[in-house]
Amino acid sequence: MTEIKLIVMGPAGVGKSTVGKAIAEKFGVPYVDGDALHPAANIAKMSKGTPLSDDDRDPWLANIVAELSKGSVVIGASLLKRAYRQKVHEAVREVRFAQLAAPLHVLAQRIDDREHFFRQDLLPSQMAILDPLERLEPGHVYDGTKPVATLVSEITLDLKSL
Repeated sequence: MTEIKLIVMGPAGVGKSTVGKAIAEKFGVPYVDGDALHPAANIAKMSKGTPLSDDDRDPWLANIVAELSKGSVVIGASLLKRAYRQKVHEAVREVRFAQLAAPLHVLAQRIDDREHFFRQDLLPSQMAILDPLERLEPGHVYDGTKPVATLVSEITLDLKSL
């Protein structure tokens, strides 16, 4: 595999950053936290417990596309709606998605255990808009409760088969 353009995705607390950083390190490519690609106004809204609208997410999606267009990269980003993933995939055809999934109680506990602007009260709004990857989307769904090393192995194996 000469180039990697991977988005590790899913709701808050699922392990996007932890798994994404481990994959980036394995491949020797940059890791970008999708939260850092949000405009300041989006972070301010989420910090107050206000869910983002689709319009709020457009500049964020453009920033994700810009990062993917620079070359090999692993990005950790929610991309919960299929429409968001389609926009990214239409702009960068080589992108692959690794969707991490975990039960709500696991996500809530992980959010409580970290220091982050994302508030646990936003989790239900994320779960309400979550569209699992479809069979024809370029990627797979993984059990986010598995050990990081296991997830890295599974995702790496699947990247080679896509």
